[in-house]
Amino acid sequence: MDMMPILPETELEAMAAQHLGRLLFVFGRLEMNLGLALVHAWPENESGVETARVDKLSFGDKLKEFEAAALSRHADDEQALARWMAWFAAAHALRKLRNDFAHGRWGFQHAQEQIVHVSSLPDGPNQEVQRYTLDEFAARVAEAEELSEKFYTLTMLHPVDPV
Repeated sequence: MDMMPILPETELEAMAAQHLGRLLFVFGRLEMNLGLALVHAWPENESGVETARVDKLSFGDKLKEFEAAALSRHADDEQALARWMAWFAAAHALRKLRNDFAHGRWGFQHAQEQIVHVSSLPDGPNQEVQRYTLDEFAARVAEAEELSEKFYTLTMLHPVDPV
């Protein structure tokens, strides 16, 4: 079995923080692009009103609205519908991951080189503990980056044009 040398505490934490920062950046970019796509799903003469309205929505609400619009507008296109449905399933998983990461607590098990994420308070009935190696955590971030790129691709291939 290949053994990696144990990273010093500050290096492990710095690398974990870098990956978490990347995740937050990609999530922010995706949220902005989702908001823009949602605004552009309405007639241009309504964009001012829609921008103000969409700006107040949470990511989850933007996602739900855009999902309804995309699935409705591509209901007759089996390929587009399948692509959008797969993307939305992954996007909802990313939303949960981001919420868990943003609202949970972080710790480190340095000897195992693991990042430990805990949601809710200790001994809470809904507490979840998730452990990641740096590589596993980096892979989750890479998945989020791919999802963000795929959103752009889908909006070009299967746009959600105004009603």
